[in-house]
Amino acid sequence: MALKIGVVGAGGIARGAHFPNLVKKQQSGEIEFAGISDVNGEAAAAAASEFGAARSMTDYRELLPLVDAIMICIPTHLHAEIAVAALREGKSVFCEKPLARTMEQADAMIEAQGSAALQVGFVRHFDAEWLAIRDAIQSGKIGKPVIWRHATAGFGPGAAWFNEDDKGGGPFLDGAIHNMDFALNLFGPAKRVFCNGRAMRQTSTAIDTGTVSIAFESDDELLLSWSWGLPATTGGDPLFDFLGSQGTITWPAENPTDTAGNKKFHIHLESGREEIFYPANAIEVAFTEQIDEFIAAAQGKITPRADGLKARETLRLALAVLQSGRSGQIVEL
Repeated sequence: MALKIGVVGAGGIARGAHFPNLVKKQQSGEIEFAGISDVNGEAAAAAASEFGAARSMTDYRELLPLVDAIMICIPTHLHAEIAVAALREGKSVFCEKPLARTMEQADAMIEAQGSAALQVGFVRHFDAEWLAIRDAIQSGKIGKPVIWRHATAGFGPGAAWFNEDDKGGGPFLDGAIHNMDFALNLFGPAKRVFCNGRAMRQTSTAIDTGTVSIAFESDDELLLSWSWGLPATTGGDPLFDFLGSQGTITWPAENPTDTAGNKKFHIHLESGREEIFYPANAIEVAFTEQIDEFIAAAQGKITPRADGLKARETLRLALAVLQSGRSGQIVEL
């Protein structure tokens, strides 16, 4: 019998990433797309009609009896209530990142889990580009220690809640948490963080702009310079590279898709340059593989690689960044 999956939330990430994959899985007979719940009833009904879900409703509690598993795709501060209710009924849960807004909420979700699966949407665990970087670094290609630098700046997501402190927490809780999660898997445990943070936009109650240094017990480092506080249509020049004692990993300024459907990054060594290729559609494939893993986890076949306990550690790190940004002090982990 096909696994019955419902989705809570009919907004951006659900429409852009998850609904199309659920359509494919329903067409192949792997799942039954049982329903969509959203407090905006018109949005729920429109999504159900467009993507072939069996029904729509405004109350997630009406969805739970109809499904074996749910996907939670709503603002961060609302994750815990729905996840706890579902897990207590034995429903497996896929929860978009971050796991929750507070550690107390995260702990409640983990405590409620029981024998059901709890998977968190850290899609970079499936991304062939980021996995190729991981393999290069872990094989010692550029030596140790490694400094990972990522700078990005712009208006940020359109919905206001992302920059509300008690709801979304800003870019270091919602966006750069992908980097933190991947760095924990790449480098191991973090030992201290420092954040110089501020609110650039008058309407932001969260830290919407800042520079963060995260030091790891391995002596590797993650440097983040992020802003979701700039005026609309403006942005900064991006930076994404890795510096090691033996070389660097960078991306070419022009990186078109080649005839084989690949893009590339460069490994620069004293002996010369190497090119590493990855599929141009790596992130789209990653979202599909993430759904595949959730289906298998909900069926009890595997433990998801981004489970609740690992997501809890990532949340702890992100909250330490926010604590440092508010206090102006180094936070020891």
